[in-house]
Amino acid sequence: MNIASEPPRSLLSHRAKAILFTLAVVSAVGGGYAYQHHHRYKHIATHEPGMMYRSAWVEPDVMAELIEKHQIRAVVNLCAPGEMGEHRWALQRETVQNCGARLLELSMPNTIDPRDPGIAPHLAALSDPDNYPMLVHCQHGVTRTSKFLAIYDMCFRGKTAEESLAAQPLFGRDRHNVNVTAFCREFEKSREALYPQATASQLDVLRH
Repeated sequence: MNIASEPPRSLLSHRAKAILFTLAVVSAVGGGYAYQHHHRYKHIATHEPGMMYRSAWVEPDVMAELIEKHQIRAVVNLCAPGEMGEHRWALQRETVQNCGARLLELSMPNTIDPRDPGIAPHLAALSDPDNYPMLVHCQHGVTRTSKFLAIYDMCFRGKTAEESLAAQPLFGRDRHNVNVTAFCREFEKSREALYPQATASQLDVLRH
């Protein structure tokens, strides 16, 4: 009986190296795609279906995609003027306008004081039913965006500060920024006295 001889070790080694090389290439390509996809669609999430969406600052084509997908009527940019460079601001203005939506440039003040005059314009934007569905973003879509959404939740969804923050994604962080939690606690304490007109009933027409 003839017994087939084992292939030379050198041949096995060559095949193993080829397989490992192929796997490495596939892994690198897949990892690169995943990283690029994550970067382009950074911190995009639905906060309230049909009403409120969030993201980081995204490229114009991604912004156009989000506006079309969710039928966004207003985009709220919480960044400070010129923060990402005037060229990117100009591109965003053009993109939002071409998509038929409104761009509201409302810088979010770095404060824990709900009486800061910079907060009132955010309440005005949130109070207008014509601005929904709405997409809000800052540079990374985390700290300032979380504050804005907490204001929305407390005033127009009847949630507490704790409930709002607990429901918001942390995007890999252990907890919310201390500025966010401190602001939300202070806002909750004084909301009814400072902004009595901001109530969920203002948006009831959109939820029924």
